Amino acid sequence: NACLDGLIEARRTRGLAGTAIAWGPWAEAGMAADAEAAEALRRRGLIALDPERGVGALARAVSGSDPVVVVADVDWARFTPAYTSVRPSPLLTGIPEAQPAPHDSPTGDGTATSLRERLAAQSPDERRQALLDLVRRRAAEVLGHGDPGAVGSAQAFRELGVDSLTAVELRNRLSADAGTKLPSTLVFDHPTPRHLAAFLDEELFGAEEAEAESALVAELDRLAATISRLSPENSARALAQARLRSMLTELGDQSEADAKATVSQQLEAASDDEIFDFINRELGRS
Repeated sequence: NACLDGLIEARRTRGLAGTAIAWGPWAEAGMAADAEAAEALRRRGLIALDPERGVGALARAVSGSDPVVVVADVDWARFTPAYTSVRPSPLLTGIPEAQPAPHDSPTGDGTATSLRERLAAQSPDERRQALLDLVRRRAAEVLGHGDPGAVGSAQAFRELGVDSLTAVELRNRLSADAGTKLPSTLVFDHPTPRHLAAFLDEELFGAEEAEAESALVAELDRLAATISRLSPENSARALAQARLRSMLTELGDQSEADAKATVSQQLEAASDDEIFDFINRELGRS
């Protein structure tokens, strides 16, 4: 293609005729004739060109003065973020439709605040499950699946069919949900929905959990110092001992209940293969 473009440029400098046309996908012909391939291209922002429109564009191109012309039906809102995910492209600077609008930023629309507030009211396990459900739902959307159940929580994104372009689209949707610009390598750094959900949990709530943990440790240190100052004969010492034992028992019971709930939630979200793997592990079979 580059050689043909150069040939046309050379012919034009000598006053000869010639037009090089870079075509986008055509409907009803070539790769885009396959419905699945056409849908994959559409998700990337390249819409199969109607043949009648294509012929009309051909007539205008050969009668025009430009030596090299691109003819394609492009959804810029989808195409530009993927095409410029690694670095800005000077090829798009002259196309007004390809420039991001001011409101395209993933932050500042209140979505993330409501998401964070909604999840903050849940227990840590419920919150992580909600984030996992969100990741699976968004992954199903960019892959064209109507059912998030088609996306296993432990399945690798590559196995699910996520490539570099759909990875960018998934990143963009999750960025909008989280209200922060997530890294372009998000899907490759966290290769399964479960890994990715854990990252989002840390991104949204890691600082709050660290602060809560520090406050708890400080409170326990204060309590330990108070108890250490009590004399062995002080009745408050026995009262503290009984209360602490009761709290430890409740804490152990709650941890066991949370563990059972987590297994139940994971099984509800698991694919058939993941359920069979779980059964095999529990029964001790390889």
